[in-house]
Amino acid sequence: MIQFSTEIYKLITTALTELSDSHDSGRTPHNPLSEAHYLGAWVTTAMKKKRFDAIVAPTLQTWQRQARSLGKNAGLKRQFTHLEKCYSKVFDEQKEVRPVNKSQLEKLFAMLEEDQWLVTTDLPVGERLNRHSGGKESLIVCTQQLLDCFDQQGMLIKPISLYIRGTLQSVIDLAFAQDLLLHKITDYKSKVKYHGEFVVYPNNDGKSLPEFPENNSEKS
Repeated sequence: MIQFSTEIYKLITTALTELSDSHDSGRTPHNPLSEAHYLGAWVTTAMKKKRFDAIVAPTLQTWQRQARSLGKNAGLKRQFTHLEKCYSKVFDEQKEVRPVNKSQLEKLFAMLEEDQWLVTTDLPVGERLNRHSGGKESLIVCTQQLLDCFDQQGMLIKPISLYIRGTLQSVIDLAFAQDLLLHKITDYKSKVKYHGEFVVYPNNDGKSLPEFPENNSEKS
């Protein structure tokens, strides 16, 4: 079965390698405009020739729209380089997915509590939950999911939802530090009032790009 994360990693590394080859051959000059033109055309060709599995097709379509509407301001090279760096951190040495363990989530919870977040893991999340946090930033995980989503060895075997109200980037960064990738379902509305929903998938492998730390590299 094709995994999104490994297929998208193959895609972006192939794109960057072929851009580098085009630089070396002299076909593509080393400047943002030429690189943007090359990668925009590369994405379109990859779609037409179906070079990669259909699981990454929606992401390719997004990049194609960005390239067409924004030109070099789409920053495809910058995006690809950042994604390559982020995925490399959470993959193993063979650039394959790694299991997600309960201990990683527990460390995330502890780090958030140190930052004065209200972390709730002892309540069931049904159709609707209203949890008052007293003004604190809040993270809620359904107690039943914590029981059901891990095997006896503590390995994540089912997607688990994190309901978040607060500074999202802080949670994303702390999760990434524990090699956890959060996939956004909603920003705000969810089963938990005033909380957005984010999901951690087994092996950190969802069906779309996850949330990553902000890309602070120079725009190009």
